[in-house]
Amino acid sequence: MDIKELFRNNVKLTLKEIQKKVNLDLETLVTILKSLEEKGIIMEVDNCYQSLPNNYTVKEIKGLKNGCGVFYLNNERYTIHQLDLNGALYNDLCLFVFDKITHRAKVKKILKRANDLLVVEVKDDKLKVYGNNLDYQVKVPSNETKKTVEGNRLLVKINNECGNLEGHIVDIIGHKDDPDIDLKQIALSKSFALDFSLEAKQELENIPYEVKEDELNNRLDLRDKLIYTIDNDHTKDMDDAISIEINDNGNYILGVHIADVSHYVKYKSALFDEAFKRGNSLYMLNSVIPMLPKYLSNGICSLNPHVDRLTKSCIMEIDKNGNIIDYKIVNSVINSKKKMSYSKVNQILEKGIIPEDYLPFVDNLKLAEQLSNILSKKSFNRGYIDFQSNDLEVVLDEKNKPLEFIMPKQATAEKIIENFMLQANETVASNYCWYPFIYRIHEMPDEEVLNEVFSFLKKIGCKIPYIKNYTNPKTIQGILKSLINDPNFKIISKFILMGMKKARYSEENTGHFALAYDKYTHFTSPIRRLCDLIVHYLIDMYDNPNLSMEELNELEALLKEASIQASYKERKADEAEDEANMMKMAEYMESHIGEIFQGKITNITSSKVLVETNNIVGTVRFSDIAGDFFIFNKDKFILVGKSSKRILKIGDAIKLKVLNASKEMRTIDFEICKPSYVKTKTLSRKS
Repeated sequence: MDIKELFRNNVKLTLKEIQKKVNLDLETLVTILKSLEEKGIIMEVDNCYQSLPNNYTVKEIKGLKNGCGVFYLNNERYTIHQLDLNGALYNDLCLFVFDKITHRAKVKKILKRANDLLVVEVKDDKLKVYGNNLDYQVKVPSNETKKTVEGNRLLVKINNECGNLEGHIVDIIGHKDDPDIDLKQIALSKSFALDFSLEAKQELENIPYEVKEDELNNRLDLRDKLIYTIDNDHTKDMDDAISIEINDNGNYILGVHIADVSHYVKYKSALFDEAFKRGNSLYMLNSVIPMLPKYLSNGICSLNPHVDRLTKSCIMEIDKNGNIIDYKIVNSVINSKKKMSYSKVNQILEKGIIPEDYLPFVDNLKLAEQLSNILSKKSFNRGYIDFQSNDLEVVLDEKNKPLEFIMPKQATAEKIIENFMLQANETVASNYCWYPFIYRIHEMPDEEVLNEVFSFLKKIGCKIPYIKNYTNPKTIQGILKSLINDPNFKIISKFILMGMKKARYSEENTGHFALAYDKYTHFTSPIRRLCDLIVHYLIDMYDNPNLSMEELNELEALLKEASIQASYKERKADEAEDEANMMKMAEYMESHIGEIFQGKITNITSSKVLVETNNIVGTVRFSDIAGDFFIFNKDKFILVGKSSKRILKIGDAIKLKVLNASKEMRTIDFEICKPSYVKTKTLSRKS
């Protein structure tokens, strides 16, 4: 019997009454009821379950930094005042009771915490939640605070669902005046451990710092080949190298050589457990919290130049149309001939400027560019969707103060490495797809969601053609191509990207929509990503003719668990990176209060305007638009001045005055100035 049917007539049932009507054990029943509650189908109040009344809804809570929570229902904004939050925190899934007339709401129940780890600060002998204006205090056992002092930042695990926050101290992060406290607390609040277990450190003692002769057995020796790495200038954990040549048939022989981390980090070891816990390395600003200890990530596993390194090589024969003619995936040993940087390779290939130490490699780099262009053309014809990178680079001074915020463009060298890694990942996925495997998937977009996105884009003035087929990535590719010269392309492509599903890891292959691949995995970064490391384990296991059914069954269970963990930790790493960037933006603007910048409107909601200046993002309240009272037109997503009839729309160039900025709250508040305001300011490394 469908449990949902029990609640059709607004009946109220206890757990015992429900169990009598269905043939399920108690544990299974409770799990199903909890799932229905989180989906907003039923609710449990006063130990009774019932269908959701019309004035109740289930939503994730937003806002909070300025003291109030918000959620949106049918494009209308509802506000939850501080006294009605019931202990809710940002992104918590909550059951709300709301009033359609006043647009006020209350948190009736917290259904699912987004994060049970909180950063708190010791202030006046109280533990106050850091990073919002809610004045939330956290209760912990008194014996846990004996070693804390005023100004300490603590990591607290919350153990209650609603009401006053209660928990226990997990870690003393440090003191608010410590130079690295901010990044530490971001990492810990996203469940990234700062140190490795004693057992993992002990395992490092048995791992050599150089490749031994007896480790070369049954490996393809590629040490005499012209192999090199291309990476960022300051990268120390290099897990991929490339080689390229032409064979007698005139075809390209592309080698993608990846650090053989699985040779050192054994499955089920303490080091593997640490990698599993982290899911990936965490990169924030100019720092990294590695998935594996630096002894490995920067040492024996890093493909440093002029030293032997153990690798897994995907060696592909590719014709002049970009087709794979043949390939092999083998354990190998390499000796990289040079550590190259993207910037220097781009100088060579784009400007003809050749540093002396790169002279022996110029012809080979041009050959790599040649093949990369072929693969780019093939990818485009296949339907590859290029959303362009939104990765932000924060330039810091020697004291870690922000100087400027730039969006690096993908140049020739970066494209070479991307194309070669994509090809290797696809080749590996295709070779092992007959076995239990782990894939990087990107599911087809939801037609209804994309329709809403394109309808919105039409309202803000974009010319969107009639769309017949959402299942073909060429459709999205064509729309982006048609809009590439629009001055607001960055804003437009971001909206389209938001309408797509998120890429994730899965043990079930559904293909990669944006890359237009039927099969795709992550094989090329085992130093930094859990799933790449597991793919390396799988390669070794499937090359073992003595693999047992018991091992195979165990593998299948691991793949599902690892996919969930890696996808979750990837999202947490993205959140941490965004928070660190926003912190630095706010820190920069704290010293520019009252100054004027040239900016652009990137979005308008029913309550605020989102703006950007020099890649710094912030918000404008309607009341902070100078010169008039502005009214939101929800049909056209514009603001109209009541007296002046001035229209503000997404994409408009505007002048912004910095009103407030808070590094602690990660917020920047701007004012939109009158059109004829004073001279604007631009960011400068001297400021």
